[in-house]
Amino acid sequence: MQKKISEQEMEETVRIYKLLGNPLRIKILYFLENNQADVSTIVSELGVDQSAVSHQLALLKKHQLVDSIKKGKHVYYELDDPHILRIVDDTLAHVAHVILGRPHPY
Repeated sequence: MQKKISEQEMEETVRIYKLLGNPLRIKILYFLENNQADVSTIVSELGVDQSAVSHQLALLKKHQLVDSIKKGKHVYYELDDPHILRIVDDTLAHVAHVILGRPHPY
């Protein structure tokens, strides 16, 4: 039996996959997996431009993948949806099989 997916669910699924289609966003998500960090810490850790990190964080927050916490004058970011990394991990497992040219274990 085919799973029924509503139009709204399909649109949001596509939106999430588009978000995950950016390497910097994936790096940010993995960094925030075990860290709560401000923009400058993320910039320093990932070695990228501050404006790029700020822009990507805004998109990730808009789609509820990260959350922000204000502490005094600083804003810290954390992973808001940890299971999103399981989706990326599953994709990486698929990619490993594709790269090696091996069948997928079921």
